[in-house]
Amino acid sequence: MILMINKNYNSIKTIFVDLDNTLYEKEKGLLTEVSRRIDLFISNRFKGMKNIEKYRKNLFYKYGTTLKGLTIEEDVDPEEYFKFVNDINIEDFLERDEELINVLGGIEQEKIIFTNSPREYALNVLKVLGVEKFFSNIVDIRYLDFIPKPNEGAFKKLFEQGIKPEESMILDDYEHNLKPAKGLGMTTVLVGNNKSNNQPYIDYCIKDIKDIKEIKKIL
Repeated sequence: MILMINKNYNSIKTIFVDLDNTLYEKEKGLLTEVSRRIDLFISNRFKGMKNIEKYRKNLFYKYGTTLKGLTIEEDVDPEEYFKFVNDINIEDFLERDEELINVLGGIEQEKIIFTNSPREYALNVLKVLGVEKFFSNIVDIRYLDFIPKPNEGAFKKLFEQGIKPEESMILDDYEHNLKPAKGLGMTTVLVGNNKSNNQPYIDYCIKDIKDIKEIKKIL
């Protein structure tokens, strides 16, 4: 099921896809495990800290990612953080997704992962799902110079190699990541919610990434 909020008939040539809770369902629990390991990293690093979950969420909403906040406020080494937080057996949470493979295989536009996570973690997720061959590139947090979504600077990095915003679509499960994208002229898709949304920066709402095939029919 697809809910079209704002009509947009741009010719889409490139589709940017968020990773966690977008390429797979939130109910899989992988991002919950990532969050648990972030809390554990903070607990191990800062002994005696109370209300760690609240602290993590405050950093996330203030800086876009917990990591960005930790590097600014606590001088945490990103590579140390990645080594601990993303040390996860992805196959405990995800498996090969034949339906997703078929959907992505039927979409001719160039597809690029756009994530605040590190490349090696994203690639592991793609391999387990069986969809790595469909993505021409992974724009990860290192490529973004550790400037995460929803910062406008992160989105501007997408267009340094000649891709045009008005010919691009973005799929993401966070509303606040779509606002700067729309401001640059991208077509925006909120994934994980197909209910009515009055935000002017959201063009389409879909329940599942596999519903992208319905959007393709009207672009």
